[in-house]
Formats: sequence, C-alpha cells, structure tokens
Amino acid sequence: MRALFKTEHIREMLQHKEYDSIALILKDYHPVDIAEIINELSDDEKVQLFKTLEFTQAVEVLEELDTYDKYILLSNINISYAVKLISEMSTDEVADFFGELDNEKKVKFLSLLKKQTQIDIKEILAYDKDSAGGRMTTEFIAFPKDMKAGEVIDKLGELSVDAETIYYVYVVDSDNKLVGVVSLRDLILAPADTAIEEFMWVDVKKVLVTEDQEEVAKLMKKYGLLALPVVDDDNELLGIVTVDDVFTVVEEEATEDMLKFAGSTELETPEILKTSLWFRTKRRLPWILIAVVGEIISGSIINNFSHALQAVVALSFFIPVLMDMGGNVGTQSAAIAIRGLATGEIKPSMLWKNIAREAMVGLILGVSNGIIIAIVAYLWKGNATLGIVVGIAMTINLVLAAVLGSFIPLLWHKLGRDPAVASGPLITTILDILCIFIYFSTAVKFLTI
Repeated sequence: MRALFKTEHIREMLQHKEYDSIALILKDYHPVDIAEIINELSDDEKVQLFKTLEFTQAVEVLEELDTYDKYILLSNINISYAVKLISEMSTDEVADFFGELDNEKKVKFLSLLKKQTQIDIKEILAYDKDSAGGRMTTEFIAFPKDMKAGEVIDKLGELSVDAETIYYVYVVDSDNKLVGVVSLRDLILAPADTAIEEFMWVDVKKVLVTEDQEEVAKLMKKYGLLALPVVDDDNELLGIVTVDDVFTVVEEEATEDMLKFAGSTELETPEILKTSLWFRTKRRLPWILIAVVGEIISGSIINNFSHALQAVVALSFFIPVLMDMGGNVGTQSAAIAIRGLATGEIKPSMLWKNIAREAMVGLILGVSNGIIIAIVAYLWKGNATLGIVVGIAMTINLVLAAVLGSFIPLLWHKLGRDPAVASGPLITTILDILCIFIYFSTAVKFLTI
C-alpha cells in the first residue's frame, strides 16, 4: 500500500507542476525505488519526473529502467543531455539497451555518441547477447605486471571513477594478455616498491568471450567471485562480468526455463505488459495444440474401451484421479531434472542413475497411493477387483510418470537441446495417453468384461 500511495502522491504533484518539491522528496530515494515509480506512470509523467532528477541520480535511475522506459525518456529530453547521460552509463548497460532496440533506433542513438564509446558498444553488440561477451563491461582496471604497488594505488584514485568495480585489479603483460589478478586488500598491504607480479594470483578464474552466460553464472557462484575476467582465444583481456550482471542472468534463465516448462515463452521480450495479445497467444498456441492432439488420442483410447465402460461404469469415476496424479508426479520429476541440469548438480553422465532414483521414488509413491485408492474404490463401490485394478493402474502410472518426467529433460540435454523445452504440457499429454491405456488394459485383464 505504501508504494501505491507514494506513486499516487508523486502523480498528483506532477499534475500541479510541483517539480522542486518532487526533486526534494526523491533526493534520498534509492534509484531502484524511483525506477519503480517511473514504471507506474504514463509516458508523459515519466518524462516530467525524470527531468526533476539531478544528473548523477538520473544516470543511476536510467540503469535500473527497462528498455521501453529508457527509450521513452532518452527520446523526449534534450539531445545533448541524453548523450551525456548515456556516456556516463556503464558500457554493458548501454549495450544491453541498444541490443533491444530496432536498427533505426540503434543507429539514431549510436550516432550521437563519441567515436570511442561507439566502438566499445559495437564490440559488445557483436557478441551473442547471452554470452560472456554480451554481458561484459569494458570498464575494468588492469595494470602491467612490472608496475609497482605504490604506483598502482596512486593510479587507482584516477581510474576508479570510470571502473565498474575495483575489488579486483587485473594484471596483464605487454600484449594485454591476462597473467594474474590482485585483490584490493593484497595491494594495500604490499610494500610500495614491490612489482605486482610478485604477489599476484596466477590461477585466474576466467571465461572465454563466447562462453554461455549460464556457465559464467555457475563459475562465479562456485568460486564466490564479485567479477570474472573475459578473454579471447589468445588470452587477451577484453572485459569483465560483474556480480550484478550475474543476478540478472540467473533471473532471466530461471524465468526462461519456468516459462518453457509451462509451454510459454512470451517473456522473451522485456516489456511483457506492452506485448500484443497475438504475440502472447502465438507463444503458447503450439503447446496447447500438442495437448489437444494428445487429449484426442486419449479420447480415442477410451472409445476403443467403451465396452469396458459400459460393463463397469464405475471405471469412469477414477479416470480424473489417475490422470491428475500421473501429471503431478511427472511434472515434479521434470522440474527436479531441469533444475539439477541448470545448477550443474546433475551431470549428463548421471542420466541413468537419476532416472533409476526417480523410478524408485515413483514406485514408493505408486504403491502407497495405489493402496489408498484401492481401499477407497472397494469401500465406495464394494468391488474388490475394481479396487485392485485402480490400485495397480495407479502404481504403474506413477512409476512411468517419474521415469518419463526425469528421462525426457535429461535426454534432450544429452542431445544438446534445451531441457526446459520438454515442458509441462508435453509431459502431461504423453502421460495422459499412457495412463488411459494402462488403466483400461488392466481393467480388461482383471474384470469380467
């Protein structure tokens, strides 16, 4: 409620053109909070509020905004001021912004920047946006290996203003090849006349510029790093990926996997609330059509066993329970497999081991739930054979659900495909078909039909 009141209060002040008061109120606000307020305003109100911010605060707020809001603001303020703002933003943030624009808008903004800034941004844009190169910033600090500790400390004061982070000082040779890294702590404690190559760490954790962003995130998490240097095939230092970029990567990857698993990819665009109904629909339609085809097949199976239903009408009562339980267990197993692959906890070599474990889990769940549903069927309908049929079908279905739920994502991963694409709709559709077939096949086997 507080955030809503805050935004409405700001909106009211904008209507009365109380710009000085707004600037005073927002002076001590965190850039993220201001960005949230801007996101809730109309386009015209966004621009009015943004103009009340002082320069440094405006830069910080810009970096927190999504592509749409950045474009609205930068397109509706003085051109020279817009250029100054962009020039002060982190290179990776600017590259991310430009990467989301269409060519016409990209050329428009790039042409306004200094030549060197254009070159830096174009270099980053040349890499895949989901790679280390696409995520890196070129604003890092590196010194020659023969430079003295005292000289480095003196230089840090000059360079730190433009650097993304100064927690690590990278060490390069005469060809700009990465040879070591020095922490700020070690640098301060070292004798002033000591060359940094004498106390640098030579075992530098680094990534190739073409490395996938997900692997970068895993490496930074594994070693607890605040930044990771990015190099080319010749070990030349090109940039760094910082921990704040990794947070973004983790969020994006988790969101992408979750949406694919659910059979939707509509959040591939950052402006989800501004996407068209057709865009949202076409992202989901293929998976829904797969589900429709699957359910038609399930219906055909039921039709082929119609004589069984006519003989024992009570069979129909347990169809929803069996189908839902199979889908639930299959989805759980798939979610565990996808998460394990994403975090690196499940290796491709562990494929069959994981499937075997899930099969045992499915067996335990199947037997326990099978006994319960068998008892319910007997008490409800007074037919022991019906209870046995339902119980056996439940057990087999849950074992199959656990196996398929873990097998499909792991198989796709082994084939070099995204395991998240083995989504919920696909798995549940396959399980529905198998569930119906197993159920009625068991009924025909045991019941007098």
